[in-house]
Amino acid sequence: MKRGAIVVNPTKVKDLRSVRDHLTAVFRGDGWAAPLWFETTGDEPGTAQAYDALAQHADLLVALGGDGTVRCVAAALLGTGVPLAVLAGGTGNLFARQLGLPVGRYADALRIGLAGVDTPIDAIRIDLDTTGSGEFDDHHMGLVMGGIGRDADIMADTTERLKSRISWAAYLVAGLRQFSHELIPATIGFDDQPPFTREVSAVLAGNCGLLQGGMRLMPDAVVDDGLLDAVVVRGSGLHWVPVFGKVLSRSRTDSTHFRRAQCAEIVVQVPRPERVEVDGDVIGTARAARFRADRGALTVRLPR
Repeated sequence: MKRGAIVVNPTKVKDLRSVRDHLTAVFRGDGWAAPLWFETTGDEPGTAQAYDALAQHADLLVALGGDGTVRCVAAALLGTGVPLAVLAGGTGNLFARQLGLPVGRYADALRIGLAGVDTPIDAIRIDLDTTGSGEFDDHHMGLVMGGIGRDADIMADTTERLKSRISWAAYLVAGLRQFSHELIPATIGFDDQPPFTREVSAVLAGNCGLLQGGMRLMPDAVVDDGLLDAVVVRGSGLHWVPVFGKVLSRSRTDSTHFRRAQCAEIVVQVPRPERVEVDGDVIGTARAARFRADRGALTVRLPR
């Protein structure tokens, strides 16, 4: 009898026992054994639990939570072929929305996980030079998008308490605090093209192009093409107006304040440590960040 494992972020679920009983009934109703059950903590946000499930030979890993929980569970699955089911229950749920999966409807999402199609998608590899030595000494992965600069500052300013009160609008509130800011001198390289230097607000690299509120920062982003969509942003003060105009119009033309590109690898170097975020979580500070597409690294259960 097949057996799955559920890794749940308990802070995203109001009635944990009821949800567990309901999902167990869905497993059993589809002929599976009762699932293994793991809860994340502040110190162990999902990766260790996913490795534990793999050690117990789980046939399916189910991530129940927001994009951060999904990312941490997925980190243990890269290259294994063991499929991931996504039960979106966070604030943005950008990964689930990009893939057309149900949001907040756990039983419906689980049924897709049990009977859906195994689909390979890309992951984002993020390597950081935290000291300025020229060596990448800290390594992470992502599924939605990552960035260095003011976008990471916004994520750092967005509290869980505020997200619980006003949902994704919490990011707008935090963004207002970054409306006017100093620009960051950055040297940016796409694949094997000659690097260029530009003062920026942020540089982002994405596998999914959605933002909170349904906006599309990267309208051409595809999760299985082996490429990342990059955005170089130069905002601050009234200069945010043309940036927002580019996003809202989904313009593909470059300007002084906004540049898009598609590539397999992006390297960004900055003169002083800047925050770096991945899928909405700040992962540290770095003098350089490298974002790479890892094609087909993760298997996800999607609707037939």
